[in-house]
Amino acid sequence: MVEDEGRYLVYDVGLGSGAVSSFGLSDGYVTVPEEVELIEEGERVRVTLFGSELKPSELVIIGSHCVGIDILLGMMDLRSYKVINVGSMGGLKAVERGEADLAGVHLLDEKTGEYNIPFVKRFGLIGKAVLVRGYLREQGILVRKGNPRGIRGIEDLLEATIINRNKGSGTRILLDLLLKEACERKGLKFEEVKGRIKGYNVEAKTHSAVASAVASGRADAGLAIRSVAKLYGLDFIKVADEHYDFLIPKRKMGKRSVRKFIEALGSEEFRRELRRRDIGLVPTSETGKVILS
Repeated sequence: MVEDEGRYLVYDVGLGSGAVSSFGLSDGYVTVPEEVELIEEGERVRVTLFGSELKPSELVIIGSHCVGIDILLGMMDLRSYKVINVGSMGGLKAVERGEADLAGVHLLDEKTGEYNIPFVKRFGLIGKAVLVRGYLREQGILVRKGNPRGIRGIEDLLEATIINRNKGSGTRILLDLLLKEACERKGLKFEEVKGRIKGYNVEAKTHSAVASAVASGRADAGLAIRSVAKLYGLDFIKVADEHYDFLIPKRKMGKRSVRKFIEALGSEEFRRELRRRDIGLVPTSETGKVILS
């Protein structure tokens, strides 16, 4: 649950790999009647708390999943925080609605080839939100050790069983763009082909969930960041470098926890930690600086 100006907002913890650990970090649960198939966005629900009271978190991060956030939070002296992985587009909308203190985003604009800035403009957030430069991330195809299916690039995914990311995630947008380009090279129509790709409609909410599916053999391949390939002992075929940035509502810029997050992001300590871990997260000369306001 997230508190915003006296109201409480409820986010689900998601399904698939990582759901059990996410459940352990939840504030409570919602009982859904047997005859109800779907709870609509904006619908009022009753939450049964796990504890005797609900304590608002010092920092609420809603958006794209990234291990870089885990590293930054580990550097900060916070009593409590909440990280909700709903994808880049979900994070952008959470900032637009004022629900998040900040959102990690990596949205690629197909027309301009630019990350994040076109989407901030498109959603009318200029003057309402601030975009802070994060870091570069290596995105690639995860395959099992030794690459038993012999996958070499995006075109091979057309004939493989994949695990996809959730709609609205930056990785899903990138994969669709790369698959479209692969179809064009083969003289195929993407809209016709995607329905025939095994696993295209099977979605995971995090990079870790993609890696888990590949490692367990439930999928031949999936697109994710290099850090999870290393964590799960998978081979990694790089396909792109992307900008992973942070979108912050202007009214939250004065919040102590947000200021501490930005300071940690731009610190030399963070740069050293990324170099030491060598997980495909690379700071730039702009890391920690406001690039759009």
